[in-house]
Amino acid sequence: MSASKMVFNVLAISFVLSMAGCGAVLVNEGSKQEPLTDGLKNPAESKPTVVVSADQKIISNFEDGSPNMNPQLYGAPAGKWNAFSYAGNTINMPFIVPGGANGTKMAAHISGTLVNKGDGSYPAFTLQGMFKDSGFFDASMFQGIQYYYKCPADDKATARRFSVTIAATLPTSNGGTCTDACYNHFGADLSTTGDWVLKTYAFSDLKRQPGWGSPVNPPDFTDHLTEIKTIEWSHNSQNTAGTYPIDYWVDEVQFF
Repeated sequence: MSASKMVFNVLAISFVLSMAGCGAVLVNEGSKQEPLTDGLKNPAESKPTVVVSADQKIISNFEDGSPNMNPQLYGAPAGKWNAFSYAGNTINMPFIVPGGANGTKMAAHISGTLVNKGDGSYPAFTLQGMFKDSGFFDASMFQGIQYYYKCPADDKATARRFSVTIAATLPTSNGGTCTDACYNHFGADLSTTGDWVLKTYAFSDLKRQPGWGSPVNPPDFTDHLTEIKTIEWSHNSQNTAGTYPIDYWVDEVQFF
């Protein structure tokens, strides 16, 4: 074999090995497999970019007075709102009433008197937005969530929290995958505000409460954006017996 042919063969073998290491498919020109070589690019590069309009980011502004979420919300056009308590407690109804943020007409208002017997039932007054009747909502095209919140000083809850529930923190009886020490959702603690304030959270800002709850793997909320069940605001008094006036408002809820 001539020296020139040997050099050519070495270069050819080096090229084949380098391409194989890149995951390339090498086929003979003119063979039935030739189309496999078309555009040797990362498939994600050709994935269409989802453009979500401003109207499709709105979860609810409550302006129509109904418990329905925004029918234009991207990925969840039939979401619903609910307000509930338990252990013998009831919330004042209707919970969608006049007096919204920024001069708007309507908002969600959760109010009433919470009676806690200190018996381990942990009653709460909760506003819940459920994106789908079954299955999970995918929020991976968004970066975070924001809303207007008002909590006057007459609210005497000792614990106030905004939460996003996911499969890993919900028990199997509620459609989740958690089997022990459930309900420690990702979220943020709240406090009294007086007037309306804007609350804005990047998804990376939402954390679980320390010291309890079944482990979630991976541990960050941003790894679970495709398994969202609900968003919730909850006021309670933990397990401390007593009578607690509850009074808080939520409005203009949307993703960004």
